[in-house]
Formats: sequence, C-alpha cells, structure tokens
Amino acid sequence: MDSARAPVDLLFLWHHHQPDYRDPFNGCALLPWVRLHATKDYLDMALHLERHPSLRATFNLVPSLLDQLDDAVAGRPDVLFDLLRRPLAQLSPAERTELLRRCRMMPPHARARWPQLRRLLETPARMGELAAWTDARLLALECWFLLAWTDPTLFGEPEAAAAIAAEGRFEPRHRDALLEMHARLTAAVLPAYRRLAERGQIELSCSPYNHPILPLLVDVSSLKRARPDLPLPSEPFVAPEDAERQVRAALARHQQAFESPALGMWPSEGSVSPEAVAIAARSGVKWLATDEGVLWRSLPERERKRGSLYRPWSFATPDGEVALFFRDHELSDRVGFVYQKWDPAEAARDLVARVRRIGAEHGGERPALVSVILDGENCWEGYPDDGAPFLEALYGLLETSPDIRTCTPSDVLRDGPAPTPLPHLHTGSWIDADFHIWAGHPEKNRAWDHVARARAALVGSGATPESHPAAWRSLERAEGSDWFWWFGDDHYTADKTVFDALFRAHLRASYAAAGLDPPVTLQTPVARFAAPLGARTRPMGFVRPVIDGRSTQYYEWHEAGRIDLGAGGGAMHRKSGLADTLYYGYDEARLFLRIDLAAAVLAPVADGAPLTLRLEFNAPRPVRLVVTPLTPGAPEVRRHGASEPVPGASCRIDRVLELVVPFAALAFEPGETVELVAQLAGESGPIESLPPGDLLRFDVPATGDDVKAWNL
Repeated sequence: MDSARAPVDLLFLWHHHQPDYRDPFNGCALLPWVRLHATKDYLDMALHLERHPSLRATFNLVPSLLDQLDDAVAGRPDVLFDLLRRPLAQLSPAERTELLRRCRMMPPHARARWPQLRRLLETPARMGELAAWTDARLLALECWFLLAWTDPTLFGEPEAAAAIAAEGRFEPRHRDALLEMHARLTAAVLPAYRRLAERGQIELSCSPYNHPILPLLVDVSSLKRARPDLPLPSEPFVAPEDAERQVRAALARHQQAFESPALGMWPSEGSVSPEAVAIAARSGVKWLATDEGVLWRSLPERERKRGSLYRPWSFATPDGEVALFFRDHELSDRVGFVYQKWDPAEAARDLVARVRRIGAEHGGERPALVSVILDGENCWEGYPDDGAPFLEALYGLLETSPDIRTCTPSDVLRDGPAPTPLPHLHTGSWIDADFHIWAGHPEKNRAWDHVARARAALVGSGATPESHPAAWRSLERAEGSDWFWWFGDDHYTADKTVFDALFRAHLRASYAAAGLDPPVTLQTPVARFAAPLGARTRPMGFVRPVIDGRSTQYYEWHEAGRIDLGAGGGAMHRKSGLADTLYYGYDEARLFLRIDLAAAVLAPVADGAPLTLRLEFNAPRPVRLVVTPLTPGAPEVRRHGASEPVPGASCRIDRVLELVVPFAALAFEPGETVELVAQLAGESGPIESLPPGDLLRFDVPATGDDVKAWNL
C-alpha cells in the first residue's frame, strides 16, 4: 500500500534471543530453551506471518541464538534432550529427578488443554516422591512435555497427532517420534525466516553478538548518567573496542546466516548512548530501535509531547548518522503482558483501534509511525493456545485495514520524509531508561569485576583477539546481558545457579584459552545462595594466636569465627575431606587463618607432589597469595608470580595450619570490605574451596575497632 494513503504506519519488531547456554569446555547445552522455543515460538511466529502475505514485519535474531540453533540442528549435546532420548530404565535416580523437575516446566495453556496432563500433574503430595514416578508415569510426562513445547498450530504434524490421539496411553515410540519431530521443526526455523526475507515480507535485523549492554561495555560508569545514586563496580571497565567487536561480529554472522546484510539493530535491551550509536554508525548500521523513555529523557521538557513519539528520528555522531525508532511502551506492553488475559478477538480489535486513534490524532504531512517492539518468544505462554488466536485475529484485521500500513524500519526510511534530527541522546535502556537491571547491585557489580579482571588479564598477557580468538570469544559471551539480568533481586528463575555457573565457566574458559590460571574466586558463586556450609560461628572479638602450627592454648582461637567443613556440602570434591575446619579472625592490623587439615594431607604423598594453598582476595582489589608446600614446617607465603615472601606474613604447619598476613602488606585500608576464598590445589589444579561455595567477607578494622560484622 502507498504510505501516502495510510494515516498510520505500524511497525512490528519481534525480538528473538537466548544467551549462550553451552558449557564452554564440552559444548553441551545446560539449559534447553533454544530447542524448546524453536518448536513453540520461533517457527510458528514466521508461519503466522506467512499466512498473511500482504503484511510486513521485522524480526530481530541475535547471533548467539543462531549459533545454538545450528548446534541443535547438528544434534550437538543438550542435557535435557539427551536424557529424553535415553530409555528410562537406564537413568540413575539423580537423572530421573532432573527429568522430573524439568519436564514439569510447561506453559499454562498446555495444562488447560489436556485433562490427562492435569491429572498427572495434580496427583497427591506423595506423588512428588521419586519412587512414585514409575517408568509409565515418567514416559507420560515426557510426551506431554514435548507436546506442550510444540505450538498448537503444529499439532497437525503426524507425530504430534499420533501422540495426542493416544490420550495419555503413551509408548516409547510416541516419545521417540516426538523427539524426531522436534528436531525436524527446529531445522525448519531459519529456512522459514530466509524464505520470508527473500520474498520481501520481512526485514531481518540483529543485536550485538552475545547480547551485551553496549553503553556499559563502552564504559560501565555510564551507569551513573541516568542513575547517579547507583554504586559502580570496584574495577573500572572501559572497552569500546569490545562493544565494536560485538557489533561487527554480529553483522558478519547475520550476513553469513541469511546471505544479506542487516541494515538495523535492536541493541540489546534497547540500550543506547551517544558512543554506542557512533559505533553502530561506523559499522554501517542504518537504524537502531529503543524505548520511548529514552526519547523523553533526550528531549527538552517543552518538547515532550505525545506526537513526538510517532515519527522516526536520527542522531548524528562524528562517525555518521543513524536513524532511531522509539517503541510505544504501552502498546508493546499490552501485547506482552495485558492482552493475554483478554478474549483474543477483543484484544486484537483494541490494539487496532488504539493504532487507528494514534493515526487520527498524530498523523499529518507524514503518517504517524507506531512502533510495537517486544520479545517474540516468552509472552505467548500466558495466552490461550500460545497466542495463535490473538495473532490470527490481529493479522486478519490488519489485512483488511486500508488506513494502516504494516512496514519495516527500512520501508519508513525509504518511503517517508527524512527523520527528525535529535540534538541530544539520553543514555539508557527500555527499562526505566537506565541500566539498574544490569549494574549497581552488589551481585551485578561483582560480576562486572570478574569480567574486568578477566579482560585485564588477557590484555596483560599479550593475548589479543587475533592471537587468542577463543579466549576473547569466551570473554565476549560473559559480557552478555542475561547473566547480569538474573543476578541481584530484580528477577527470579529456578535456574539462577545454572546462570551463575555458566557465567563463571565462560570466564574460566577465557583464562584457559589464553594459557592463564583462572582466579580461585571463579569457583565461587557470584550470587549469595543460602547453601548449607556446616556448623559455623562468627568472630566474637580480636584474636592474637601464636603462629606455630599447633593449638597452643585453648583460648587462642576462641574468639575467632569457625566453619565446620565436614558438616556441609558444596566443596568441589567434598568427599576428599582435605580440610575439616576453618577458623578466621583478625586484630587491628593482621588477618589470621587456621585450617585443620586431614592427616593424609600432612603425610608425604605418594607421588611426592605436596598440595598448595591459594588465598584469593576478590575485594577491595584482587590479590592472590600462594602458600607452598603444604608439608610440616614453615611454607613460604608469596604473591602469585613473585619470588620474595610477603613482608610480615608467615605460616606454620604442624598439627594444623596457621597463617598471618598484615593488612598493610596487601595495601588494604581501614574500612575497606575484603572478600576472600581459600583453595587447596594439587598439580592437576584446584581440589577444594574453603569455605565451599562462598566467600569470607569482612571490613578491615579502623583504629580502636573491635570485631566488625564478618559476613559469610
């Protein structure tokens, strides 16, 4: 349709993305969301639009998703799908427990559709016991799970139809056929989008490769532009070259996947800044999209009129000009969160009426431009039939609405007047026009500190993206936004421990690929989980023990904190039992540690290679101390890589290990917060972390202080 006849242009941008769930050391996908959304959302979103050939839309696919879709098609390992493929009789109790936990995770509309599934899931409480889940019940759960994660519009596939016809009386052949169907449908996802793009019905765009928050990569201190009240991470992070590499690599991956360039981007989480736009401009990006909240913060107050939203803008940088599209926040959220509770046809009529009203109120010499931009994968789970009735009603109405033209960003730039120049651009995202979701919380800031230190280690070692590409690729995966999204208190997921572990695994892989020794602290969760660490007490006062490797007198460690390591779990290899108890304390100037080691550690080892104790300080600044050899006597306490002992530090091992380190030797100042983890290591690497799964945290005492609160 000629845009001159339509008082309103309607721009849909559906965003598809997943972080990199693959274990960097073996390539196995630890979470199944790429495969599950492929069959429930990615494929049918393309097919819905294909059934309405006169409509146009934009789909934004993140390269980290493209990589994992390719892996899924190639049959690469996936924890859940590998369990589903195995005969139930071969699964261990732990594997059956994981299968049961994961397969209960189904979209609500699936429970509403099948009474047999509801009865299976709504069994008495005793059925929560693993023993009650017989092979027949687990097989039924597997089949319902695979059907639930198939879009209802695809129930006509032969395998799905046969399984549904079984009415809960499933056999292994039903599950195996459904797995084959899932593989076939996943392989159809990217060809469906290529087909729509080739016939000109959609525009394909991308995001930075691993979905990082570009302004924070450029300079994490840009957090304070919108939120001066938020604390910054301890470690400065300024890496505009990383941001540019993520953009350029994304454009190259998109070209490779679709054999045509991406002209535009939804920058991760709609995050923009003047510097990020400049990177996009010099990378050849023609348009970016973000949220209306950024527009309102960019305009002088007198110009913040509703009509300003419904037009394209542009922002000029020293490296070129980029067009900007600002999403209608209310309409986008209505699709994402509100309409799922409405009758689908009524919801579609409401959206079209609102778009039409905007055209009448704000159209003029140019059509009013309404940008509806949202996640194209997660919002449908709350809709009846996974959103199909709503989308079909909406697309059907739009096909018969001559006053509304569906369009893409490139259509607008090609057909309409030039975008309006924007003199100033606010630095922010689609959430509250700031970055508090990804930085500013203690957990999020600890994660940024890990990334900053890993990057500094690569640079310091001389490892470049050209000489050590694998190391930098792993670092770039850790720069993705999703890890920071789940840290802190903003959002909940039952898989927070998996996200935490994956984030740290990507960083450890970065060090390893550069031939560097990963910090001990990367074995410790960033998030503070309420995991049992055994019996413990906190320090009650200053301690001044005699450092002689013995319990010299009863009261010398009496005021110290204590963790009974034998009573808890969480050590890397807890069954090894290398240490029984950890004591910790300090006085005005010194840190004291005592570790009660197992007798086998103190005896000569068979291969003649004694253990090493590593003390890793994560804050207030990274310091690594090495105590070696862990044999009776006086092992030296040195900084990692140094040949001279730490001044004033000493260690003695007899019946126990006792150690003292002056705060001054670490350059720690009174009042600074210290984070510390100890680790026992052998020739082949780390064996046991102390305390398991956490850090020791305390404040360096000021003059006259007694014990301040140590926090585990």
